[in-house]
Amino acid sequence: MRLTDHVSLVASGAAGFDLSDPLDCHVYLVRGSRRSALIDAGAGRSPLADLTRPDCLLLTHGHADHAGGAAALAARWPGLRVLAGAEAVPWIAAGDERGLSVDRGKAAGVYPPDYSFPPCPTARAIGDGEEIDLGGGVVLRAVATPGHADGHLCYHLRTPGYRALFSGDCVFTGGRVSLQNLHDCRVPEYAASLTLLAELDVDALFPGHHEISLARAGRHLAAARDTVARGLLPRSTT
Repeated sequence: MRLTDHVSLVASGAAGFDLSDPLDCHVYLVRGSRRSALIDAGAGRSPLADLTRPDCLLLTHGHADHAGGAAALAARWPGLRVLAGAEAVPWIAAGDERGLSVDRGKAAGVYPPDYSFPPCPTARAIGDGEEIDLGGGVVLRAVATPGHADGHLCYHLRTPGYRALFSGDCVFTGGRVSLQNLHDCRVPEYAASLTLLAELDVDALFPGHHEISLARAGRHLAAARDTVARGLLPRSTT
């Protein structure tokens, strides 16, 4: 599903558009003139169809609906660069289901009892502010946004015609967030991340689930920031 000149939605589960396995987050393909990048990998229960090899896989965080498919993609395309926040990399590389809160997800009925998170030992860290140049003025920049999970990253996209944010599970349309009773969901860090994101120049918002905003998307980031500025927490999607 093509969203803009440079961005396509290639997978989306039950908390989105039912394009792929129900457990999948939104998975985006970003194309420049020389190379391409996948944003997130879905849960890995079914292969992502009709894709040519991207240059890299950029994970927003390690939760299974976003990163469970990383191992299968790395096996499908040997040498694929799999990049994630430094705090999440050891858990993703080892398939550490406690670190990634897969055990809590199973207990809550989010993941079926037989779901397993395959280790992806090729995962490596991408640092805050590090850029991936896809060519033709299309550049992705990692933005550290802890709060929803340790090692959570958003990716700020610059193109010749617009700016966009791939926000993972940090912020959604309407300024909503995803607060969960997990070991690495941290409220003060979350509030700081929302304040930081509102400073970005953003036309489009591509979150990990739910609705997508293709224009005037800064209003969603401002809504979250303004709630935090009042000493409150934005409404949670979960």
